[in-house]
Amino acid sequence: MKLLSRKKRDYFKRIQRFRELPRIKLNSLKNRKNENHRKASKIDKPKVIIDLKFASHITILNPKLRKKLRKITKKFREYYFRKDVCLRLNFKDTKQMFSDGTLYLLAELETLTLINPDITFGIIPSDEKIVNQVLEQTGILKLLKQSIKFEDDEFDESVKYWNYSSGHNSEIDSADSMLDDFDEILSEDTSKNIFTSLTEALTNCHHHAYEERRIPTETKSIKKWWLFSQERDGVLTVCVCDLGIGIPRSLTRNTSNVKEDWFTRLKGFIKENKGKYDKDSAAIKAAIEIGNTRTNLPNRGKGLNQIINKINTMCDHRASIAIYSNKGSYIINRGFVTDLPTTDIINGIAIPYTESIEGTVIVWQIPLDKQNQVEALVTSDE
Repeated sequence: MKLLSRKKRDYFKRIQRFRELPRIKLNSLKNRKNENHRKASKIDKPKVIIDLKFASHITILNPKLRKKLRKITKKFREYYFRKDVCLRLNFKDTKQMFSDGTLYLLAELETLTLINPDITFGIIPSDEKIVNQVLEQTGILKLLKQSIKFEDDEFDESVKYWNYSSGHNSEIDSADSMLDDFDEILSEDTSKNIFTSLTEALTNCHHHAYEERRIPTETKSIKKWWLFSQERDGVLTVCVCDLGIGIPRSLTRNTSNVKEDWFTRLKGFIKENKGKYDKDSAAIKAAIEIGNTRTNLPNRGKGLNQIINKINTMCDHRASIAIYSNKGSYIINRGFVTDLPTTDIINGIAIPYTESIEGTVIVWQIPLDKQNQVEALVTSDE
């Protein structure tokens, strides 16, 4: 059999390519059409709209209202990794937003957006103008990339003094302007005490809150704290939140640096107080009363013990504090909650909850005392 020459072989290859050219072009055209179709489908595919309706009051203090708020924030987890969802937040029937529930909601919303940047939101405004102003003033509308038109720029007195800050570590630098405002309305001692308390709260958050997964299915942890402040009717309200493992879980973590007698003392304390406090609330009280810290580490803060002691010396024993963590709470009430009895530093009120916020929220209420201090100086001079 005679072999083909190189020239003949090249010739037949060119003929073959020439004959296949229409098919190659056709396949290329089909591929481009399919790619364009996929892109168009991705752009034009409508998102699934999920309606989430909020209660009349947004707070984590009242057990029933807390349960309603938690029903919504737990739903957020279902959409951590879905790209085809639009959450429509319905505030139509919401009448009032309290600092504790509002900050907690903001923290949950921002966590959702950081985990899933593809998620989108819609909003149904409240029938109450003040609620819509709160959504604007606290940065919730900006976070959701939504806007509401207001008839005028002048917000209600109960809204316009809300301030907001957040951060990722134990430093409070991002809240410097807020702290400067405290100096204007609080005496030097009170301002120093609230600064120490806030720093301690953020230190606890940084060192303890995010040491474990918040939920079993968590794949990404947003290690942040969130902070609100508001001055109104002669009272400064300060609220700090983290979405970590909570005080009760943090206390029971067994690490190499835990003091030898810690767990024995903790178990005994909770058993001793179980008649008066539920388990999580007893754990919060234990964190306050059993020493300064559960570890032997010299660089750690002094914990809730220091926060509570600072509160006790503020404003002639008129400052209040509420600590909510997981299913527990501990409230030193000196007017903070009008329908609860007033308490001293030892016998705080504990409200047990069926719903865990899976995190910690601390609220201070501090009477403004700079004015009184100035008035006292003027009187003494006379």
